Amino acid sequence: MYGNTGKIVRVDLSSGKIDIQSLPEAIYRKYIGGSGLAAAYFWEHGDPGADALNPAAMLIFMNGPFAGLRISGASRNCVAGRSPLTGTWGDASCGGWFAPALRYAGYDGIVITGQAASPVMLQISDDRIELQAADALWGMSVDDADRAIKADMGRYCRTVAIGPAGENRVRYANILNEAHHAFGRCGFGAIMGAKRLKAIAVNASKTRMTVADPEGYAQLKQTLKAQARDSITGQVLGDLGTAAKLEYQALCGDVPIRNWTSNIWEEMGEALTGDTLAETYLTGRRSCAFCRIACKRVVAVDDGPFAIPSGPGPEYETIAAFGALMGAKDLAAVCKAGRVCNQLGMDTISAGATIAWAMEAFERGDLTLADTEGIALQWGDMDTVVHTLLPKIARREGALGKLLAGGSVAAAKRIGRESLAYTAHSKGLEAPMHDPRGGGHGLALAYAVSPRGGCHVATIMLPMENGACYYPEIGFEVELEPLTDEHKAEAAQVAVEMGGIENSACFCQFADRELTIGQWVDLFNTVAGYGWDAQAMMRAGRRVFYLKRLLNSLFGLTAEDDVLPPRMLEPARDGEPEGIVMNFDVMKADFYHRMRIDPERGVPLREALEACGMAEEAGRVWPR
Repeated sequence: MYGNTGKIVRVDLSSGKIDIQSLPEAIYRKYIGGSGLAAAYFWEHGDPGADALNPAAMLIFMNGPFAGLRISGASRNCVAGRSPLTGTWGDASCGGWFAPALRYAGYDGIVITGQAASPVMLQISDDRIELQAADALWGMSVDDADRAIKADMGRYCRTVAIGPAGENRVRYANILNEAHHAFGRCGFGAIMGAKRLKAIAVNASKTRMTVADPEGYAQLKQTLKAQARDSITGQVLGDLGTAAKLEYQALCGDVPIRNWTSNIWEEMGEALTGDTLAETYLTGRRSCAFCRIACKRVVAVDDGPFAIPSGPGPEYETIAAFGALMGAKDLAAVCKAGRVCNQLGMDTISAGATIAWAMEAFERGDLTLADTEGIALQWGDMDTVVHTLLPKIARREGALGKLLAGGSVAAAKRIGRESLAYTAHSKGLEAPMHDPRGGGHGLALAYAVSPRGGCHVATIMLPMENGACYYPEIGFEVELEPLTDEHKAEAAQVAVEMGGIENSACFCQFADRELTIGQWVDLFNTVAGYGWDAQAMMRAGRRVFYLKRLLNSLFGLTAEDDVLPPRMLEPARDGEPEGIVMNFDVMKADFYHRMRIDPERGVPLREALEACGMAEEAGRVWPR
């Protein structure tokens, strides 16, 4: 086997048993790797009836076939399983250094079940795999735990760890690699906490991998390196980070403001953009393994109530979630909020969205001072957010901490009073910081049909609507008009297939922007030897999308769950997109027709599955 190793580490924390499972090469060709392979493994071995925090729940870390390659974009890893936040299929992707280390140690993935009697850490050092007591690490912040592990195992060991939020089972707790790179979404840190697994640490003695066509890959590698170095996208991201275009995005209505009640706040865009961050608090740049783009920000705030030493800085999503979404434009506070979330181990999107929802609920009177233990939740009050709310949530402290630790949808259901109407989510996963009413109507469709819920990276609809992606090799070269439904279902068909490919290859969307379909095919063939043409590759991407929807059907989802709440579909109240009506139902019906999805059950039709080589999977959901 090339690229992949075919080996999976299986750990039962209840018994302490560890073994190595070999997977057939056919499953890699069918489901690629990463989130696709994780979904296939869960489909075969997981228990869909087990609650996400039950010991029987399965937690899966999975590499793509390119992990370990010394090219930009190939350093990501996937974590997957049943989401504690949504109760349905979830997966999250993380860059950094964990994926190459796991591949060099000889493994494609780690599958964890059971529950340890006391806190443990999984240590992998090539062939030596063992569980170690982690009582001393329990309660530590993510960065403190990372430092302690490296002090014991060496500075070049690679860690993934949870913080107090995961230990306390906050439903959107995350997992961090090297205390900087986040498996941010869906709450998998809570699963590690429930299993009493504080961290995984990997030391690998080798740094090479075997590819199918060394000469062909060497030539392709040089081309891709030049593209990453010379691309405008890469240069802008390197210079200004992921918030480089925030000011422009704010002007066109893409950035949600005050819990999605507004689409325009001009001075906010200038205050929070990547240029301003570079001019004020930036102290350096960091990259994921072998990446030439280096979009990661390193920041310091020297004084004031939000002072922080030099360390990991905020991405676009964090800046918008703790800035515009809360009616705040204090960039120092945003930097501090992002740092606190990293230390506590919480997803900044869901944390920010849940707090912003609570601020509106308080303004409306749906949350009272009695509900909030006397804490006034006011727009822009970042002192309360940073120093009071985030620690309370991570500790599940008091009635307010417990309420917000479940996420915005669970909190809205608990308090009632029509507060669900102004949540912003899909399938219970808080929406990211791109408002489809201003950024592009196709994104609303992508949010709704995404298997994991509100997500802008499960598909590539966002860059497609922004004009960053054209694929003439497969017949798609339409220039999309963002604020209409025209061609959006057609685009979504390509977007979900390419999203399935990217997330299963565990490849960064920033590096992917420069790849053609032909280069994608060449990567799979020269590295993993899959022997694909463009059509076979696209079918694999569709299979991944189909399988995740089949998994959601086992969790009880139907076509009725491919929806968005009223707040996200109502016409924008101001700014450039003011008053424009979104034809969501038209887009969804067209997408179902093109993708051959049953309009009631929300799963692919039997003949669609069979045409994709999924006859066995079809038999489980469409019994004859």
